Amino acid sequence: MKADLRSRLTIQFVLLFVLLYLLGGAVAIFVFANQLDASLDEELQDLAYQILPAVDFGSGAPSLKRWAGRAEARHYELLSTVQVFDRAGTLLEEFGPPGHRHLVRGTAVVDDTAKDASPVAVRSRNIEVFEGKQKTGYLQVQVTTTQRDAALKHILLIMLTLSPFLALAVALCGSWFSGNVVRPVEETLELLRQFVVDAAHEINTPITVIDASVQTMEEIFAEQDFKDEILPIISRASGRMRRLGESLILLSRMESPEYQFTIDKLSLKDIVAPVVAGCEQIAKRKKQTMTVEEIPDVFVLGHADSLERMLLNLVVNALRYTDEGGQISIRFKVQVGESIKIIVADTGIGIPRASLGHVFERFYRVDKSRSRDMGGFGLGLSIVKSIVDRHNATIAVDSTVGVGSTFTVELQLAK
Repeated sequence: MKADLRSRLTIQFVLLFVLLYLLGGAVAIFVFANQLDASLDEELQDLAYQILPAVDFGSGAPSLKRWAGRAEARHYELLSTVQVFDRAGTLLEEFGPPGHRHLVRGTAVVDDTAKDASPVAVRSRNIEVFEGKQKTGYLQVQVTTTQRDAALKHILLIMLTLSPFLALAVALCGSWFSGNVVRPVEETLELLRQFVVDAAHEINTPITVIDASVQTMEEIFAEQDFKDEILPIISRASGRMRRLGESLILLSRMESPEYQFTIDKLSLKDIVAPVVAGCEQIAKRKKQTMTVEEIPDVFVLGHADSLERMLLNLVVNALRYTDEGGQISIRFKVQVGESIKIIVADTGIGIPRASLGHVFERFYRVDKSRSRDMGGFGLGLSIVKSIVDRHNATIAVDSTVGVGSTFTVELQLAK
């Protein structure tokens, strides 16, 4: 349990870190991109206002031809696209690299690139141009976003490259941290398990005294030909307490990682046959029909007593919750070389869908009044689940109220 809980906590810790890392990275890249765009817009705005005094006006339209001529005479290379538009938004002049040929503020894609070339994105900013108080057009400045995009891609690449190493570091830290967290919990659970075992053992002492006293009193009553209904009640109650103690001891042992049992190569027939022989008599008394498929001649690895107890609990549970005249079946499904499924089905009262996730919890009863009348403790399926887990097997349950229940245990075959 400790290793399993530690692994689950570590996995959850790593998944939470990855989620936060990706979410934080996305937010960081989004903020960084907006900051870069804001910085580009500010620079473009400043550049536009620096160029604005060089605008000439002829025939009521703005022009930068003289400014461009002076720049060319000085061998000044324009890194930004400078455009002049009239009042209707029609492009009049363009200088520098090709840009987006329409008025736009923000990011745009150059629409006149070569067919085999990748689209070029630019950042654009424009201001109005006035001659006196009359607006004559627009001055627009654009710059490619290649460097900005490259910076964002570089950051993204670094984040993706570092993510496996960070996840590994977080996994190691999470494993260490979860180990420290689990340790006191496991110690507490172990003390609780030991307490249950000790308490169950201690219960046996007064039960033994009660049984001996009942037997003595029965002999005395028999000699005096005295009939009494109290002694059978006491005897049944003490037997019930004894079985409860035995179930608690077995459950505590199965859940304790310190408890080790011998794993042998077992014939499936040796496990199933004794259970069937014992339960057929119970089925006859309850006038139920019990059918068993031919037991496959296969071998499994496990602890004989535990696997027999597991199957016995499943069959007894089916018998207990199936009314008179009902049917119980035991079937098998072999996956050659891999596993075998043992299927115990009944036509009993069924289990509500809301209770399916709780049936393996200790002391849980679907129908508390009916379970108490039938003598159940709510530990049978808990013991089954513990035995299944200790054998690295799986168990599944499917049930419909009023139709019946089906429990399927899958065990690995011995090689």
